[in-house]
Amino acid sequence: MATKTPSRVAVIGCGWWSQGWHLPHLAANAPHVVIAAIVDPSPLPISTLSSSPLLSLVELSKKYNNCPHYNSVEEMLADPEVGPTLDGAIVATSHASHFQVGMALLKEGVHRRSMAEAIEKEQGGSDSVVDAGKKRSRPQSIHRALHILMEKPMTCSVDEALEMSKTSMTYPEGAFVINHTASYRPQTFVAKEIISSGQLGEIRHITAQMNGGLMWLFDDKKNESWVSKTPWQKGEDNKTPMNGNGYAWGQLAHILAWIYKVLGADDVAVPKKVFCTMTHAPNTGADISLAAVITCSDGITFSISGTALLPGSQYADPPIGKRINVEIFGMEGCLLWGGDDRIPETGKLELRRSAPGKKEDGQSEFPCSQGDAANELKDGFYFEDGDQDGKGPGSMKMFLDACNSSAAKSLAFESEESTATLVDESEPTPLANDSLIGLRTVQIIDAMYKSSISGNAVDVQ
Repeated sequence: MATKTPSRVAVIGCGWWSQGWHLPHLAANAPHVVIAAIVDPSPLPISTLSSSPLLSLVELSKKYNNCPHYNSVEEMLADPEVGPTLDGAIVATSHASHFQVGMALLKEGVHRRSMAEAIEKEQGGSDSVVDAGKKRSRPQSIHRALHILMEKPMTCSVDEALEMSKTSMTYPEGAFVINHTASYRPQTFVAKEIISSGQLGEIRHITAQMNGGLMWLFDDKKNESWVSKTPWQKGEDNKTPMNGNGYAWGQLAHILAWIYKVLGADDVAVPKKVFCTMTHAPNTGADISLAAVITCSDGITFSISGTALLPGSQYADPPIGKRINVEIFGMEGCLLWGGDDRIPETGKLELRRSAPGKKEDGQSEFPCSQGDAANELKDGFYFEDGDQDGKGPGSMKMFLDACNSSAAKSLAFESEESTATLVDESEPTPLANDSLIGLRTVQIIDAMYKSSISGNAVDVQ
């Protein structure tokens, strides 16, 4: 549905990633998107990762259409000129504050729906409009939906992840996209279709590895939010310290999310028990290498490892890419995906089928180079999308598509001319909801830290 008015999006957290990626990407999507507000607890955001000073909130406001700026999500939502008019919000705050910000946004969406339902009920229930002999049904829950693009990890504790996932599931009107950019690559959807169509048969084994040149990040005490077990904002000292912080939260979350994205089904590879060993950075104590075995409730064997010890950096000149490998084995075939994420030529999505006694048994197929896929996407190894140019990664596109759709629907129902428009009464396409993927990721990483500390296998919470 085309929108006649731009969707209104807020950016919460104005640090290095927002100023270098989110805000420019949103601006590049004009005129279909407008930056409606920016939020940060500090009027002068700082980042140890930026080579130059970040812009202040006042400077950012001037740069992006003189949008209003706030010190908290609660202050923004309470503004009657801004809060009720938002179509979406990007959460790019510190990992530890994702829960507080995300829940405030989810509760705002639920509140909007409740208000709309109350109005409908007061007006006599389901509203029907008759035009030229045709009946137009208006669902009771029509309201301006609020969509969320959440930076990873979804939360830093299982209790918080469980609550956020449960709440988001009760609000299907709003998209809940976690910004794992690799999960929204075209090749990812090809891999997901291969698995969901049964081409691998019953999944029985998964192995994964992700290695990056990130000692500059995880062994520098200045990068507190990446290495500290208590990376809280001022005034939040009453929180329980994290079990650990470092490479697992900062990097393995990406590859775990990719795996659960392509597995698709909620009941596949449900983590039950984890055994993990870790090594730690000499200056910060952050984890920099780990190896884990995950026992799943359906009997799938699952191993994962990773390290920050790869020489070089993806932000150096020339950049050094991360080395990534995922292999998923089923009773009827396997899916192989790996390479250097800075050099697409180093890998392709590969499918091998089991066909005993036949010539094609175990032969490599490259599904992204065949049929319609070959015309629709570039073949090669594409994982994280950190391109600062353009309109943003696939996760951003999914989020903005939802924002634009709900903005158009809101406009249609609020305008006088909408009474002459027939509503499509077919089942709506479900919006993206990554909260279960976020939960699985948090459950596994939390158990990794607990296992490393105890030296034993631990149950997944």
